[in-house]
Amino acid sequence: MGNERMGGPEMAAVMKKKERLVGIIMAVIMSAVMGLLFAFLALKSANPEAVKSMPPAPVIYISNVLEAVIVGLLVTILLPLMKLGHMMCAKFHAEPPSIKFTLINSIPFAVINAVICSAVCSFIGIATSYSHMPDGKPPLFIMWFANWLRSLPLAIVLGYVLAILISPIVVKAIGLSRPD
Repeated sequence: MGNERMGGPEMAAVMKKKERLVGIIMAVIMSAVMGLLFAFLALKSANPEAVKSMPPAPVIYISNVLEAVIVGLLVTILLPLMKLGHMMCAKFHAEPPSIKFTLINSIPFAVINAVICSAVCSFIGIATSYSHMPDGKPPLFIMWFANWLRSLPLAIVLGYVLAILISPIVVKAIGLSRPD
């Protein structure tokens, strides 16, 4: 495709664009799944009184997925998660496309994305429910923090498993795994 004529700077620019695209695609997939998870947990753990004031389940699922994808994209665009993963791989001498590389490289992306995404999405959900609750409710921060801590381990594990499973597929689909 003409890439064989590319020199160092051009090849580096192409690789950087491909890595960014991999991060964006992974963020969308992982965040969408986390949004579904948060919606499921919110509906499952809500008491019958709270369910009466909630929108219909499809609305909750769609809005949670949209919120999670937006947050996941912002995290991926604003934080150097891929770079952090590569630094960790270099420290542990993990070379692509090895399993060791995938396992180590997925850690920062999965953990940081899960922590931030779950914090923001659970806060939005709790704050929305909080606004419809009658007087005598506990402080918003306490409600949110307790809910977030309960969902955080599951979000991290889910994020890590998803990252391990989808990153090789996305990398291959983008053409990052093949020398150009």
